[in-house]
Amino acid sequence: MKQAADISAYQPRAAWFDGLVECGPATVKLSVIEADPAKPIATVPIERARALIETTGEKLAQTRHLGAGFAILHQGQEGLWLLLHWWLEGGIATQIIWRSDLDAEPKFLPADPLLTACVWELGIIDFERRAWMETAMSGKPIADYLTRTMPRGTV
Repeated sequence: MKQAADISAYQPRAAWFDGLVECGPATVKLSVIEADPAKPIATVPIERARALIETTGEKLAQTRHLGAGFAILHQGQEGLWLLLHWWLEGGIATQIIWRSDLDAEPKFLPADPLLTACVWELGIIDFERRAWMETAMSGKPIADYLTRTMPRGTV
């Protein structure tokens, strides 16, 4: 088992809302996390992430979705991660995770299904949880949830 000294120290990472993406019958809020400000995320990974989200609409449509969700594109230190979540009744969020290498053209492949999220991604997940509770779960329209976006800052 790793000792506390073996675990990487937490360093804040830049995060921001990048825009809405249509995913079949749902609209997804895409946020981005960038581990190293000296190596800003390029346009191509964001475009590939958007395309993958768009092509996942059929899978989303097979669930009892509520027409909205969120995604996180995380350019980490060891890989490029894409997490897609969408909301179901009962306050349940589903999840699909993909991973790509950093040193090549992005090619997202399904990640290990045991993975959930890292500490930085959990910052955005917490933001989205609160936004969902304060809008859709409080009787407000889904459109209100979609306008509640992650402010530029750090996670």
